[in-house]
Amino acid sequence: MDAERWQRMQALFHQAAELPEANREPYLENACGEDRALMREVKALLEEDARGSSVLDRDVAQVARQVMAQPPPPRQLGAYRLKSVLGEGGTGIVYLAERDDVGSVAAIKVLRDAWMSPARRERFASEQRTLAQLNHPSIARLYDAGATLDGTPWFAMEYVEGRPLTTYCRERSASATARLRLFRSVCEAVDYAHSHAVIHRDLKPSNILVRSDGVAKLLDFGIAKQLEADGSSADRTRTGLRLMTLAYASPEQIRGESLSIHTDVYSLGVVLYELMAGRLPFDPAGSATGELERMILESTALKPSEAARAGGEQAAPLLLGASAWADLDVLCLTAMHRDGERRYRSVEALIRDIDHYLRGQPLEARPDRFSYRAGKFLRRNKAPVLAAAAVMVAIIAMAASSRCAWRARATRPWLRRRARSASRSSC
Repeated sequence: MDAERWQRMQALFHQAAELPEANREPYLENACGEDRALMREVKALLEEDARGSSVLDRDVAQVARQVMAQPPPPRQLGAYRLKSVLGEGGTGIVYLAERDDVGSVAAIKVLRDAWMSPARRERFASEQRTLAQLNHPSIARLYDAGATLDGTPWFAMEYVEGRPLTTYCRERSASATARLRLFRSVCEAVDYAHSHAVIHRDLKPSNILVRSDGVAKLLDFGIAKQLEADGSSADRTRTGLRLMTLAYASPEQIRGESLSIHTDVYSLGVVLYELMAGRLPFDPAGSATGELERMILESTALKPSEAARAGGEQAAPLLLGASAWADLDVLCLTAMHRDGERRYRSVEALIRDIDHYLRGQPLEARPDRFSYRAGKFLRRNKAPVLAAAAVMVAIIAMAASSRCAWRARATRPWLRRRARSASRSSC
């Protein structure tokens, strides 16, 4: 099996595994199309996985090897001995590891689809040394980084025992205020990283673990990028673009454009939307990758208040009034605006509006007005609008000309009568 097909199969497996069982078959039918062999292979992985415990509790790589005879994972990375699999996602697989020399434990993530040349490998190592200097109570510390002999990057980070942000809040039926306070602490961590010229690029609930003591920890800064002097990321390579989770990715990530702090602001907006509405703004269930990308780039998400009313298990305990929901709608939709210039200018600005909401004060952000939406429509449809305008001008001109001609015809007999009358008077 070639590497591209294997990567495709793994992506479909992980996407399907996160869906309710009833939704998996329709999703695979849609995603695999006419490739029935691919669908059978992915279903075999799912069936094998279902015989054990969940993806987070089992060695998914071992499941894959049993079905597809893939090579085994490494046993040692640098000074770390790999003990078990903690989980696997779109960007890589995470192991629990131990250092025999000092007896410490760490979580090691091995990035998938991220082969690097020796020059890029050195740049990666340099970046990780910079990221290791991030020191914030809500950021899991980065301990070490390196690459395997075949160029696959890995990094070791602080092991955090906790639950994903959305799961933690759902299990505790947390109030809107409690959810916002937890989310705010995550925003502070992201803002701290931005102040050190670092963007995360893969913010999502599974990268935000909440410990039993209620402290949120932000993970996976290992795939973060340093910002250039103008606030954008210089990394626009194919490898960089693949290190994202599509449902939380910003439009500019999908388009392959230069990234900035606005990229993290967007992903935070999606996380907040899911935290409050109980569902994603653009649901990947049953959607092929290209379809989901089009939705993110072109569609308008429901307001969180409308999504919550439509049904969301996380939103069930949020008994909020219309005014409170209206402000939450503005918070979420401003952060995840498709137009980066219309988002919060920084995470600090998002934090300010969260504080305004918690204090019952007016928000700085404002909902989109008709004039803005109309302007965007005109810019997106300039040629057909101009053509329609030209047609309308022609129609109006023709109508005006016809009216003038009609009036001329209507007044002609009157003019003749006036002329005859004037002629008789002169006689």
